[in-house]
Amino acid sequence: MKRGKKRGFTIIEVSLVLAIAGLIFLMIFIALPALRRTQRDSQRRDDMMAFLKEVKSFQTNNRGALPTSSDTVINYTWGTDSIAKAGVATWGGFFRDYMGEDFVDPDGEHYNLTVAKCGAAAVDAECTVSGIDKLTSLSDVAFPNDYKLIVVTQATCSGDKPVGVANPRKIAVLYRLEGAGAYCGNT
Repeated sequence: MKRGKKRGFTIIEVSLVLAIAGLIFLMIFIALPALRRTQRDSQRRDDMMAFLKEVKSFQTNNRGALPTSSDTVINYTWGTDSIAKAGVATWGGFFRDYMGEDFVDPDGEHYNLTVAKCGAAAVDAECTVSGIDKLTSLSDVAFPNDYKLIVVTQATCSGDKPVGVANPRKIAVLYRLEGAGAYCGNT
């Protein structure tokens, strides 16, 4: 009787396939959180651009003027009287009427608005604002920084930092990103 060869995989071949599959799963589990973080930061940048677009819309409706603020630094938090009772032409009224309740971070938390005037000693100098910690180095602040969207009036962006400008109708918008650094956009 003639014996035939048995067909099948050797233990080495099976081990090799399992090792490769394990490496693929490991790469996916390592890359997936970074991919999600990048997607959320991309959404945050889009939200900041939408915010700037609405500021332009406000300026168009109000002869080029920005919303007003009586204080050097003012904070607006959703669900508080500072938003509900804010006048139409103030930053709180703008935040309520133009951005609306659906203006939320990809984490599901409402953005909180902080408005400050640039305290630069000269045009093109970095802005300093008393009452806001590390304004010029927002990249060093831990995420989520209370979901604080910072508007600096009479400023423009230089990298991820606001610098002073002579034009009182310019603003820089700063937001701490989850991945690395901060977003800075301007009108």
